Amino acid sequence: MKRVLVLLVSFSMTYLNSYADNTDASMQDMMKLLSKGLSKKQVMPVNIQLLEKDNYLLFQRNAPLNRLTVHYGSEETQKIPTNCIGRPISSSGLSKEIDILNNIEMLKITKIYKDNNKYIVVGYEQNMTSHSTHQAAIMAVNQNGKTLWKTIVGTGKSYSEAMVQTSSNGYMIVGHDFIWQSADKSRGNYHVMVAKVNQKGEKVWTKHYSLDGSFAKGRNIEKTNDGGFIIVGETHSKAWIFKIDASGNKVWETFFDTAKTPDRAYAVHNNRQDGYIILGRSNRSGLIGDKSWIMKVNYSGKTEWNTYFEIGKLFEMGQLFDLQTVNQIEPDEFVVTGFLPFSKSIFFMNIDLDAGVMSKNIVNLEQ
Repeated sequence: MKRVLVLLVSFSMTYLNSYADNTDASMQDMMKLLSKGLSKKQVMPVNIQLLEKDNYLLFQRNAPLNRLTVHYGSEETQKIPTNCIGRPISSSGLSKEIDILNNIEMLKITKIYKDNNKYIVVGYEQNMTSHSTHQAAIMAVNQNGKTLWKTIVGTGKSYSEAMVQTSSNGYMIVGHDFIWQSADKSRGNYHVMVAKVNQKGEKVWTKHYSLDGSFAKGRNIEKTNDGGFIIVGETHSKAWIFKIDASGNKVWETFFDTAKTPDRAYAVHNNRQDGYIILGRSNRSGLIGDKSWIMKVNYSGKTEWNTYFEIGKLFEMGQLFDLQTVNQIEPDEFVVTGFLPFSKSIFFMNIDLDAGVMSKNIVNLEQ
């Protein structure tokens, strides 16, 4: 039993929770013991918010690796309060200024954004006695961490991944929602979910997007110059990029597909000049041999160029990495940011149109 426990602890809690959803009562008991052993709090990165050229906000959370005190199905199950911090960061280092948000009331936090004198949190909630009732949510908290409002935006088993503010001070949330495709609920698929919430936190609408009902997930969203939005994510094994208008009607779409390797888009940047810059990865594992890519799509949805680069090899790191933001700072220069989760570091990398590395730096989050 000790050997089994040691092996299980070596996996991330993401895999543990997913695996436990299909196990019997005895395994659930073991997961309950594991969750108690993994209740030690530690600071982990959440996301990076791009403000302007070389000016970012880093958000971290201080919470147990396992977000539940015990596993699903128990009356004793309860959420563990999450404390988060926001810190200014640039490619040259991490600022000592800290905003502390105490006791954020959300089961899983995907991203946090600063919006004037408040913070917007996206993630998901869950019925604590069921396995399959994740509900995409967005909430606003003040500078003291007090909840101003919280809104469920998904319609079923749903997850919110990112958010952008609208011109009317509302919010557009992107993620994915599981949609049943048969009356007996025997068939279904994830579809891209986009939800609109006004500045008071009231849901205006939630819409879903897919290619003929096939699998699709949304990963990020950005405003367009004409009041619409561009969404990036994946469908089948292709990165999917599509534009919607302010009412949620699809305007155009394009794809990025690497032969024999699945692709996923993670970040999008409107360069405010002539198009959108999209950041993605082939193979999705986040390991040293994975190829990342940048592509440009013009305002009409036509792909103008794309280029590959290998983050793992460039930084000579044999570990996982997460892509965060992409920013065009010159006509032929781009900044890519991301996390090195196990080393608790952030990488900044400037590349040119030919994927040539112009500069790179790693910032230690524990400084």
